[in-house]
Amino acid sequence: MIVMGSRSIDVKTSLDDTFPKVQRAIGNSEYKIKTIVPNQMIMAEGGREFRWLWMIIMILLIWPAALVYYFTRQRSSVTVVTSKTDDGCKVTITSTGKTGDVVLESIANIL
Repeated sequence: MIVMGSRSIDVKTSLDDTFPKVQRAIGNSEYKIKTIVPNQMIMAEGGREFRWLWMIIMILLIWPAALVYYFTRQRSSVTVVTSKTDDGCKVTITSTGKTGDVVLESIANIL
């Protein structure tokens, strides 16, 4: 099951002040930044979403299935899009996966 989250936040600070905060939060989360457009968008990915119990059972019984299972699991991700507003900026955060939601919350907390 893929967990998805989304949040939109109006921030009173400028894009030039807000975007570095978002970058630091993602950098501290052990996610790899895949795409970045300065002061507009960041897309980052984390680890794969899988269940250890399934993995252990498959390794013990049919190890090739464990490899297929692992490599077909979707990676957790977070995408942050920023846009300028009259009195600051708007930050839209979208996440997939359990750890993506954790990163989403850490970004929301620093803003």
